[in-house]
Amino acid sequence: MKKILLTLLLAIPVSGYASDRIGFEYINAKSIAESIPSVQVPMPGSPVYAEKQELSIPEVKPPLKELKASDYYFNSYILKAVEYLKKNYGLKGYNIKAVLTHDINYGTYGTIKATKPPQTMCVAAAMETMLTAYQIYLNETGDYTPYNYLPKSSYERLGIGDLKGHIWVNHSFNSWGTADALANFGMGVKVKFDKLQPGSFVNINRTTKTGHAVVFISYLNSDGKEQYYYNDKVIGFKYFSSQGGAEAGKGGFDYRYAIFSKFGCPNLNSTIKRDCNVIYSENQNYLNTGMMLSPKYWTGVKPDANQAAGFSVFNGNYFNGVTTDDNL
Repeated sequence: MKKILLTLLLAIPVSGYASDRIGFEYINAKSIAESIPSVQVPMPGSPVYAEKQELSIPEVKPPLKELKASDYYFNSYILKAVEYLKKNYGLKGYNIKAVLTHDINYGTYGTIKATKPPQTMCVAAAMETMLTAYQIYLNETGDYTPYNYLPKSSYERLGIGDLKGHIWVNHSFNSWGTADALANFGMGVKVKFDKLQPGSFVNINRTTKTGHAVVFISYLNSDGKEQYYYNDKVIGFKYFSSQGGAEAGKGGFDYRYAIFSKFGCPNLNSTIKRDCNVIYSENQNYLNTGMMLSPKYWTGVKPDANQAAGFSVFNGNYFNGVTTDDNL
């Protein structure tokens, strides 16, 4: 009888899956990133396998409907905000003196007023995308963290202690773009260009001594096609921002395709609106790239609000909104 019982016990299948792989809900993306030096940009929810196997990092692809609010990065909400703004406020006109296409409620703390609606410009477009993402996040989760983290005035004023002052780009604030702004306030991290995921933030500089603030959507390859991973075929990237002419239908929120200057300005296909002469560099001062963290991972780090540092001033000549294939 003992022999029979022993045989039966040995015959019962023991699942190695549960022991070899940690469940999705138990993974802390931040701790995984810290324990694996080779992973520069961890994405949450990656399965962790047996000790000898490598961490698998899935690509993030639009529309990202499947991502949860608990994800380490805020990319899914940034992309939902892009979709919303394109549909409801797209191509309303570009104006270097305009901030926000419409008034936006800041939680229970009041309303951030648009200056010349429905027009807007590029650094304001980056800020409006964030504010819209906060609203979508609140509607889906009921979490007011984004609004309790910084006062409403931080999105209205331009001092060193204000997020807007850093988004507007101010080298004396150690801000060369939106990625720096978010990192300076503990709300994001800088990420190398070849590791970007859709919904990242990018500030570009051109050989024409102009620049732009945008949301990264995908990489662009030499065949004129989009892809969600970096390889040696990449010649630029697709982005979302406000640019173009002042007239409705000719400027405002829309997509463009940035092409790095070393690849010239090829005519890839008739559907692509190009933004050529973009400088490729691993120096974040020239190509400022990064990702926003999910609000629950914001660190609380903030710049010293020293008024002696002065205020940011928008440079309309530099951020003039002009791209290669604008229909002005």
